Amino acid sequence: MKKSTIVIALLFALLVGVGMASAQEIVVVNGVKYRVHDVVKGETLYSLSRQYGVTVDEIIAANESLANGLKADTRIRIPLKGETQAGEVAVAPSAPAPAPAPQTAEQSTVAKSDKSAKGNKVRRRSPLADMIEGVIAAGKATANRRNESTRVTEEQPTASEVTPLESSKVATETPYSEVANAVPIAPTEQGVFRRLGRYDVAEVALLLPLGSTERPATNYIDFYRGFLIGLDSVRMAGYSVNLALHNTAHDYHRVESLLTEGALSDVDLVVGPVYEDELIPVATAMQERGVPVVSPLADLKHTSSGCVFQMSPSQQSKYDKVQNLFDGSHRVLIVSAEQIDTKFDAEVRGLLKSGLEVVEHKYIYEHPSIIEKREKEREKMRERGLQVDDTPSPSDLSPFMRGVKPTVVLVTAANEIDVDRILAAIAAASRSLSARSLPTVPFVVLGNNRWSRYTNIDRSTLFTTNVIMLSTYHARRTESLVKQFDTRFVQEFGAVPSRYAYRGYDAAVLFVRGLFESMDTAMEGIRQQPLLTPYRFERSSEGGVRVNNEWVKVMYHSNFTITNE
Repeated sequence: MKKSTIVIALLFALLVGVGMASAQEIVVVNGVKYRVHDVVKGETLYSLSRQYGVTVDEIIAANESLANGLKADTRIRIPLKGETQAGEVAVAPSAPAPAPAPQTAEQSTVAKSDKSAKGNKVRRRSPLADMIEGVIAAGKATANRRNESTRVTEEQPTASEVTPLESSKVATETPYSEVANAVPIAPTEQGVFRRLGRYDVAEVALLLPLGSTERPATNYIDFYRGFLIGLDSVRMAGYSVNLALHNTAHDYHRVESLLTEGALSDVDLVVGPVYEDELIPVATAMQERGVPVVSPLADLKHTSSGCVFQMSPSQQSKYDKVQNLFDGSHRVLIVSAEQIDTKFDAEVRGLLKSGLEVVEHKYIYEHPSIIEKREKEREKMRERGLQVDDTPSPSDLSPFMRGVKPTVVLVTAANEIDVDRILAAIAAASRSLSARSLPTVPFVVLGNNRWSRYTNIDRSTLFTTNVIMLSTYHARRTESLVKQFDTRFVQEFGAVPSRYAYRGYDAAVLFVRGLFESMDTAMEGIRQQPLLTPYRFERSSEGGVRVNNEWVKVMYHSNFTITNE
């Protein structure tokens, strides 16, 4: 049966005959020296690191068995610094012992008894963090600081291209795949999950379409990296976690094989898969066991299981925070163009109630030289006493911005250039009317969250037109919490994090920590905010999925400040 995971294989092998070694013996593997240590009850990785003068990271890197935690009555290798001593057993580099058989998943473990180390300032780098560097290297051999290498059990198909969180095909537009057995789950009355004890070890599975070494899916690698930093936060709170990472490669059958092979049989939490058709068989299996499953990015359409949490806010609650703009206190101005964003247009028109004052205008761009030429011709006609058509240019929005009634502007154009021009025209109209001492309506622009992906918009117009955005995720890099995360991310991975990294961090903090603190209440009704984005999970009426109902309202102000609620 095909394997579906990326695995970490240590360059050094388990030594033949280590079981016969005494605690004082020294072994050499590929030129690296290790002391053999018999673990006794009460010892921790931190205490061993202090005893032998090495870091916890170095001990973990030297012992694959520590993926399952530090256990008494076992033998481990301690990296030895110094000269060869008597009793040293050498293993020739030309004839290493066979490498361990590939595991079904990588394990990133914090030993249960290692809680005394939470004040330790030594930077702990998970083997998984080093593994991802190999994925990003696109198949090139990568040596990392922990003497590990990465390999893929078989060729992985390329994961489909993804876009930013705000309008990702994963987040909002993923079509439901008609795959065998991918059927909606029947509703469940399950309302309580098992809460782990303080000294339990949480078994967590993370299912992501990481792609292949030739073409890694960088957004999901970022999610994974953020998840690792989140796990470190959970560890610092004193909890123990085993993490198994599975590369689904966006392949439904790979996900099925994880279930049939038992890779998810003993987990306490599953995060992913990110695509709904792959999520459904996992949720079906976990529902029978009462194990929570987290959908980190998708807006679920076909899943109705009480074991599932949806992190992306529901489309049904998208406009809850702007209902006051459509209660009759505002006039509504809809500005369209040749190309219309039909999805956004349908959403905002659904907000229009009977009795609202609605004005519509189709914007057509005209170059300033054309407008100037036409105005000169009109002036000549006036001088000759001829009747003049004073219809303004379709690119001039001044007639619509004059007045006193508060106005909400809806720009339904789909083309990026049109959006940029319309926003500039709104700002120009406001300035022009003010310069002529004419009344200008107080206004806001209810923006389309797709605009966050546009690269050619003059961002200053978001402020000068008082844009309000409803965002699935918001993280201002100037905020202290985000700055701290960014600094840690850059230190660990040498890259600036994306929103996927932030969402990965949130997933770990919310749900892995939740296993120990709030999972018995399914976190319902509890508002939580790991970074800047809030989450509040409530049971959906359709089938029981616990959906995040917190959209972020981001407001751009004319004084060039941003606030959010």
